[in-house]
Amino acid sequence: MSPAPPGRPTRQARTERRPRFGTMLGIPVPLVLLALVAAALLGVQLAGALEQTTAGRTRSVTTSTDTVPGAGKNSAGDPVLTEATLGTEVQRLVDTGTIQPMTSFDAAQCLREQGVSDSILILEEVAWGGDGTAGWLLVHGPMDRETLRANGGIVSATVVLPSCGTGDEDRTPAEDLLWSGDVMIGAL
Repeated sequence: MSPAPPGRPTRQARTERRPRFGTMLGIPVPLVLLALVAAALLGVQLAGALEQTTAGRTRSVTTSTDTVPGAGKNSAGDPVLTEATLGTEVQRLVDTGTIQPMTSFDAAQCLREQGVSDSILILEEVAWGGDGTAGWLLVHGPMDRETLRANGGIVSATVVLPSCGTGDEDRTPAEDLLWSGDVMIGAL
């Protein structure tokens, strides 16, 4: 075989073409760029979706101190509760052991109207939800407060309007109920 004339590649050189694009860690660069663009677009989409789902939510902050007016309290000094902060507030009440005196609210009658036979462990005047509806948080269960503080457990929490327990014939018990459910309490 005679050498190829200058300027013409040899047959071997023609068959061993170098790739048009390089590789990065063995992956062709165009594929790497395509993956990066797809990841960036997906990230932008996810960020937009997260912003839309959290735009309507309000943030509630509760404090573990009884300072008035502190974060998580309204201008009257009542804790502002939502479903998200209810468990924390019940735990705080169990931990501090404070009980508000029933001045103008018959909690026992209110629970009877709601069809609950548990004894009241703790109650507190609260503001419920984003609009700050005045209400009462009733923590009730089959055990006493000291047992609950020592061992923890599940208690029931009911948030009602102040009109609950007044014996108003025009109102049904469901109209006075803002929230009802169970809360897990840790031992002190």
